[in-house]
Amino acid sequence: MTRVGIVGGTGKLGRDIVKMLIDHKEISIGAVVTRKGSSFVGKDLSTLTDNGIAGVVIEDELLGTGDKCDLYMDCTSADSFLDNYDAYVENKRPVIFATTGFEPVHMDKIQQLAERVPVVVCPNFSIGVYKFLKLIKLAAVEFGVSADIDIIEYHHKFKKDKPSGTALAIADALRDSGFERDITMHSVRAGNIIGEHHVQLTTDDNERIEISHKAYSREGFSKGVLETIHWIMQKEEAGLYGIGDIFR
Repeated sequence: MTRVGIVGGTGKLGRDIVKMLIDHKEISIGAVVTRKGSSFVGKDLSTLTDNGIAGVVIEDELLGTGDKCDLYMDCTSADSFLDNYDAYVENKRPVIFATTGFEPVHMDKIQQLAERVPVVVCPNFSIGVYKFLKLIKLAAVEFGVSADIDIIEYHHKFKKDKPSGTALAIADALRDSGFERDITMHSVRAGNIIGEHHVQLTTDDNERIEISHKAYSREGFSKGVLETIHWIMQKEEAGLYGIGDIFR
């Protein structure tokens, strides 16, 4: 059985992943790590779920959990990763980054970690989003040479980063297709919206093409998380990987 260490497991994303994995038959939760000073430290994992006693005590120290985990899923923040970097190096386990908001200084450190262990940076675990990015690249080649492009993304009101990691991945996909003009991003944070992304290509001929992806539940997210865990456990060589490597 694959044992996953969830770093940042008491946050919104971390809790979603904990609840998804708690009763999985082939994947278990080896450790849950939260920030120092958290009221969850020392409590049983069941305090995050509706399940009975899980037998996993929530910790505030990542270093030393390597014997309990086969890989880690980081659900913290970009700056928290910098604080955890040395522990990841010491524990020598693959790492999946489920968070976003990385600046160049963070990506430099992630690249250094990827020289030691397999690392996946995945701003969105939806398989549909991967296909969405492929469609966007095609649209950019066909229509984007002289178009104005807007990216509009919607998420729940608790999501902190603006724009989202997925919106940034959309912009990267457009630029990879040769689009060189400015791309305008619009971020909405409201209610309990799971996630919506729209790309508008407006031409000088007064035509607009819109491509959208909407998530109506977290089922696609859950499947993507499981596939990513299975995928990285098959990687024996260190390296930095993304959504395209997993869902290709």
